[in-house]
Amino acid sequence: MKTLCISIVAAFLCSNAFSQELYRAPSTVDLKLITVRPLNISYVNSVVDERMPEAVTKLENKAARYNILENPVYDGNFEAYEVIFSQNNGTIIATYDQHGKIIQTSERFKDITLPEFIRNKIHSENPGWTIHSDLYMVSYYGNKEVKKVCKIQLRKDGERKNLRIEI
Repeated sequence: MKTLCISIVAAFLCSNAFSQELYRAPSTVDLKLITVRPLNISYVNSVVDERMPEAVTKLENKAARYNILENPVYDGNFEAYEVIFSQNNGTIIATYDQHGKIIQTSERFKDITLPEFIRNKIHSENPGWTIHSDLYMVSYYGNKEVKKVCKIQLRKDGERKNLRIEI
């Protein structure tokens, strides 16, 4: 019986040892069909602000990832191509060059939930006033400074006050 138990244990250990496959270096893979396009990274770094509402950052990321070269209208004969991205409360008009890089954008988002740092600034400087409407605008021109502006209308006791906050 003792010999049988030792034989079973030895067989088990040997079968496990031989079931392990030796590590082999991966063979090279040809990735001819994959294109890495970090073309609009400067747009993303300049414009996308994670403090803004998700709807804004989603549309900005959509514009950054858009590949004009795959658009049926694209033929490479023009210097610029304009694409309009829209959603419920916002629009981005993006101009791409013939290589797919964003040259400029004009962005407008109406009645978004303003980030906390803007709301806190408004309420601390305008106690008792409520935000009635807002408009967030971004202007991107390639290598120039990005302009980000919030236009806000406040109301209190039938009065109106308009604010302009540059971010």
